[in-house]
Amino acid sequence: MKKRIASFAGGFFAALALSACLTTALAAAGKVSYNFANVCLDGGTVIVAGADISAANGQMIPGSILYTDETGGKTNYLPLRKISDLLGVEVNYDSASKTIYLGKMPAPQPAPAEEEVIDLSTPKTVPENPRRGDLELIKSRGGTILPDDDVNSYRGNDKLFKNKDGLTWWEYLVGNKDALDERDKKKVEEQLVNGDYPKNKKGETYGPWELCYYVGYEPDLVPSEGGYVRWKEYNEAPKALDGLSKEECPHEYTYYVYDLDGNVIKEGKGTCQGHFEGKSMEYVQQAMIEGRLW
Repeated sequence: MKKRIASFAGGFFAALALSACLTTALAAAGKVSYNFANVCLDGGTVIVAGADISAANGQMIPGSILYTDETGGKTNYLPLRKISDLLGVEVNYDSASKTIYLGKMPAPQPAPAEEEVIDLSTPKTVPENPRRGDLELIKSRGGTILPDDDVNSYRGNDKLFKNKDGLTWWEYLVGNKDALDERDKKKVEEQLVNGDYPKNKKGETYGPWELCYYVGYEPDLVPSEGGYVRWKEYNEAPKALDGLSKEECPHEYTYYVYDLDGNVIKEGKGTCQGHFEGKSMEYVQQAMIEGRLW
């Protein structure tokens, strides 16, 4: 069965599909800069401006790419794999046809079938037969079940819950291996304990962030830069610079990298998003080329 993303998300994913080959293709026509924007999902920061993210092979890559065209227009590109993990949509690549598939790949000779729509909008009425998850497992991981009779407890036909940090997520993803691709299924077997994040000597959970929807909550420590970052601390660090003027802003912030037991092993640095109030697009574009923050 073919899947598509309803309403605005269709165009959103179509643009993201270009990001895998963005840098070389676009650099000839415009300007490219990296890690310019924070990205939030349901109120939580999932990509931090000024900081790289970890790819599947362990390499650090840009969390976002900003393309500025010849007229000064800007487009942000995000890693397709990252977005598919965040929204719980499987991504595959067919090298023979050079096609990226979101959702299930079609069978070699698919029979005509009705499309399955992944709807990210709040329904007008409570769904009659919503897709649910393992309620006992969700509650055992600190989650709170939302009211069944409230339309705000749903996205499309999917029931939501609040995790232990108050973030609103999809019920059906918790403990559901069928919602994972083969790479993440392997991570579940190799890096989780009974489907949950393991704990260090201090009782802190650790493991790959991309499995958080499967586990039901975000780990305390996330692998990064040869060690671990405390996820909440890492997300909060750049917020200290929000709203500061050029004169007030130190233009960089510090975050810490820890060993498995939560001991600091080194410092990391991130930068602010720049100070371009009142400046023209041409000025901002030139500042990015020169690596300036104002």
